[in-house]
Amino acid sequence: MKRNSFYLCVAAVAFFEVAIFWLSVEISDPLPCVLAIVLGILGIYLTKMYIHEVVEDERTKKITEITALRTLQFTWIGLFLFALWIIIEALGEGVRHFNRPLGIFGFRLLVLLCGIIVLYVILSLYYNKKYGA
Repeated sequence: MKRNSFYLCVAAVAFFEVAIFWLSVEISDPLPCVLAIVLGILGIYLTKMYIHEVVEDERTKKITEITALRTLQFTWIGLFLFALWIIIEALGEGVRHFNRPLGIFGFRLLVLLCGIIVLYVILSLYYNKKYGA
């Protein structure tokens, strides 16, 4: 199996996980979701053993690092804009017509996004100290 085929398998497993999560919500039973996650991790681990190419060298590690950072940045910006949209939508015609559950969700999402920034800064400081930057 080639590396790109492996990544397609990982994407397929991710979509399968979402479908099982949806099913778990519909039937109000967390067991299928938990089993699917465990089986998905096991499946990805077993599939990775059958890759015929070099899985990771310095170049692929650097590409993975850059890709992960850009994904985090774009996801953070997208979720930040989505949270603002939810809060504005919750305001409706004004503060008197505030949709409380929707607005609280938006504010919680903003707090979570701020937590991601704090986690990024803490990990950055830790690794700068660890590797002597």
